[in-house]
Amino acid sequence: MLARELMTPSPLSIGTGTLVSEIIRLMLTKNVGALMVTAGDGSLVGMVSEGDLIRRKGGACQQRLIDWLELLAEDEPINLEFLHNLQLGETTAASVMTSPVITRNGRADLREIVDVMLRHGIKHVPITRRGKIVGMINRRDFLRALITQKI
Repeated sequence: MLARELMTPSPLSIGTGTLVSEIIRLMLTKNVGALMVTAGDGSLVGMVSEGDLIRRKGGACQQRLIDWLELLAEDEPINLEFLHNLQLGETTAASVMTSPVITRNGRADLREIVDVMLRHGIKHVPITRRGKIVGMINRRDFLRALITQKI
């Protein structure tokens, strides 16, 4: 079976300037684990996954920010809503996306896709044609194919 036969066509894409708060909203409302990041000409420049957002929140920079705010607050509790807005504020897709993205074309064999996922520890493989996104394969696509006995 080839990638083009299993892929989810036309995955959701966003621009590099899309705010993280909008990315999270889109992921939750559309029930997707990753969004493709495209340039103005439609070429794939990156991908933002749930993992990219979760890893970002646990970073050393965030802890330093919290430490500084606690010092400035002088033993007063920090408003969690303020902290949340500060963290998401102006952060965009360009600053949290994975780039470059590991891609394959629609003629790739499923064994190659699985090998890429396992070797690189990734859950999503964008399928491109001439640098433009045409589909996406993720682990759920493999499960769907198994249940319908396509593989």
